[in-house]
This record gives sequence, C-alpha cells and structure tokens, in this order.
Amino acid sequence: MLNLKHSFMRKNHFLACMKTCAMALMGVSALFLGSCAEDGYDDDERFGSDVQGVTLESPSADGIQVTPSADGKSQTISWRVVNGAGGYLVSLYDEGNLDVPIVKDSLVDGCSLLVSREEDMNYLLTIQTQGNSKYNNSTASSATSYKFTTFAVSYATIPDGSDLLEYFTANPVPDQEEAVYYDLVHGGHYTLSGVLDFSNHKVVLRTNSKSDFATITYGAGGSIEYCGGITLKYLNFECGESSKPVLAFSATPAEGILDTEHNNHNQIVDPTSIQNCHFHNVKGMLLYDNKVKYCLKTFLMDNCTVHLNSEKMENGSVFYIYDGGGFINDFTINQSTIWSTGGDQKYLIRYNNACRCDRAGYTTNSINITHSTMYKVCYSGQMCNHSGFDGRNTSNYEVIDNIFVDCGGKQVPRRIVARTNAEAQIKFNNNTYWYDGAPEPDNSQYDNGYQLTTDPAFRDPANGDFTPTGAEQLSLRTGDPRWLP
Repeated sequence: MLNLKHSFMRKNHFLACMKTCAMALMGVSALFLGSCAEDGYDDDERFGSDVQGVTLESPSADGIQVTPSADGKSQTISWRVVNGAGGYLVSLYDEGNLDVPIVKDSLVDGCSLLVSREEDMNYLLTIQTQGNSKYNNSTASSATSYKFTTFAVSYATIPDGSDLLEYFTANPVPDQEEAVYYDLVHGGHYTLSGVLDFSNHKVVLRTNSKSDFATITYGAGGSIEYCGGITLKYLNFECGESSKPVLAFSATPAEGILDTEHNNHNQIVDPTSIQNCHFHNVKGMLLYDNKVKYCLKTFLMDNCTVHLNSEKMENGSVFYIYDGGGFINDFTINQSTIWSTGGDQKYLIRYNNACRCDRAGYTTNSINITHSTMYKVCYSGQMCNHSGFDGRNTSNYEVIDNIFVDCGGKQVPRRIVARTNAEAQIKFNNNTYWYDGAPEPDNSQYDNGYQLTTDPAFRDPANGDFTPTGAEQLSLRTGDPRWLP
C-alpha cells in the first residue's frame, strides 16, 4: 500500500496553490511599500551618511511589525531603519516547508514589504542589512530571524502522546460563546480510547502546522460526538481499530438545542467543518445521528481524503442521518477524494424520508459535490437516499468537475438528484461517470451539462493513487486537484 500520508503531503494542492499565488504576487522583486522617511527619516538620513566605515547590524526583531490588510489577503512587514544601510536582503518561508521559499533573497530598498497572507500559516522571516560602498559600510554578519503566525490564538496545546478522552476528561472545554481552539503538536501522535463528547461547545481541533499533521489513532471504542460547532483541521485519523462512527451527533443532546417550533429537531446551527484532513481505514460510518432527531444546518468537507475499508459498513451508509428522523440541510464536499477498498456501501448519504428544509425552519436545502474524486463508493448501491428532498423547488444541487469511477450502481446523477424541479438551482457540468470500463448511460435527464465519456485512467487506484491519465480529464482539470499535475 502506498504511504498515503507522504503521498498526500507531496500532493497537498492547498499548500502548492498558496505558494504559486504568493510567488505570482511577489516574485523576486516582491511588492515594496513605504520608505524609511515614513519612520521619521528624510532622504539623506535614510542611508545614514553619518554612519561610515562600520559593519552594520541587521534590524532588531523587536522593531519588526506585521500588519494584515482589511480583507486579510495581504500583509505589510515593516522594520526600523539601520543607518548607513544599502538595503535589506529579505526572505520569507512557510516554517513547515523551508525548501520552497515564498520570497527568496529579495533586495528591498526601503523599510517595508507587501506580501500575500494566508490563514493558518507559521511564517519565518529573515532580514539581513546590506552594506553601502558609498559610506564604506559592510553587510551585517548575520540575518535577523523573526517568526510570526496567522493561526488564531489557541486556548491550549495538547501534549504529544496524550489520549484525547483522558485529556478532555481532566480538562473540560470551557463554557463560552466563542470557539475554543486546541492545538495538537505538529507531527505528534495521539490516541482516542473511547467516546469523546464535546456536547454543544464550539471546538476547533487542529495541528499547529499545515505541513506536518498530527495523527489521532482511534481505539476499538474511539469516536468523537458533538452537538455544537466543530472544526477539524490538518489532522490524520487512523480509524482501522474502531467499530464506532468516526463522528456522531451526541447520543444525549445538550439542553437548549431542541426546537419545538420546528418538529422537535435538535438544531446544530454552527457548521461542521472538516478541512485538510485524511481519514484512513474507516470501518464504520463517517457521520452518524445516534438515532436522535437532529438537523445539522451546514456540513463542509474541503481538501480531504477518506479511505473506506470495511467488509460490511454498519447501516450501509457513509453519512447516515436517518434513524432519528433528521438530515443535513446544506451538505458540501469540495476538492476531496473518497474511495473504498473493502466491502460495498448502500449509500453515500442517507437522510430520513421526512427530511424537508421547511420542517426544520429553513427555506432551501442543498447537496454540493465539486472538484472531487470518488472510486468504488457504493459500487452496487446508491449515492444518495433523501426522498424528502426529491423534486422540490427548494432543493438545490451543484455537482461540477468530479470524477466518479465504479460508483453508485451506474446511476450517480439520478440518485443524487432523484427528481428535478425547474425552479430549483440544479447545476451539473464536466463530470465523469465511468463504470465497469464504460461511461454510464442515460444520465442526461439528471445531468444536462457536459459529461466526459472517456476513461479517466487512474494511475494506480488499487494503491491509492488517483492521478488521472485520461486526456479529457487532464485537459478540463477535473476531479480532486491534489491529483492533477
């Protein structure tokens, strides 16, 4: 079996895309703003004509400031003038990937630099004062290093090697309105020995690095339950030993979330957000309702991989929100890969037959699958079962730029939509439906966009490599971008 962790790190399109955008924004010359005159120096003082014949010092780290733009997409790095300088040699790195600089050895004729900014980054900046031959001043002997981060401030860092159930039993999540951020140590290893219930707390569980994920290994009874907002970011999950769902709604709902005005749904109004995570050897359901009537307003999976590996998945569904009588109102999978090497599944998504957005107080509902790759998911089963959504003008679907191979019983678009409605927003385009060596037939009733009818020819799907070699898929750049050149 391919070493998936390292494969995914090499193919982490999220980081690669960031660096490409950063280089396009900055290049070698970067974007320079400001001047030392703004710091109280006129042009003569700027290069310090009164400082001559010395070896200069690099700017002090204490004087470095980083100011994000209003939209958070860029940031200005500034430092105090060094009198007598002939400029500054500046480099900027993602601390977790020093081999690929964001800015490399850029000569800055000034005291500030404008660069792109990305959330959840640990940056390393180096500045070395350059000599000035006019005044016989020599370059500083060393550069100043300065670290800064765009990660939101964490409430606590969980020690490497911890069992998460034991940790949160001893250190309960505090009661507060804002999200509580917990960092796992980059490259760390953690266990989950039983059912960890966050109840209705808003919890963010993440590795404090985008490039060296921590790993959480589930024990036989390991599972995470919740009925509030939850965000999982930059994590590896090893699930092969657990017979429980990877995630589940709390078996006992928290007080105050029962909505008696809307058919007694327990309402989870804060999003479930799973970003940049890898789930290995999933034996049970990925998300389960615990036989309690819940309505989750928003589910988002972005830039993730899910390896299903079970001879028989309990209840036969990956996302199973059925037994309690509830559903997910807005469901999105984007830029992700889901594949199965074990037994079959009956459904990817199954909601209760009574699920309707208005019955939980909403005016529309949606299922969105975009830029994703799926392989042998529900080979003889159905992608979706949600009769309460079917054919309603409030039910919207967006299924674009995906590759489905041996999925959904040769009826992928039919089972996702079930019945169309001209008033609903239903968008299909650039999808591949390839089944048993041929394109799926008779899909135009449900997918009226362009369909790719050629073999995506994955490089090595049996070993988890879904790089398409089909010319059409490569030309239109469909499927999960992590596999694209």
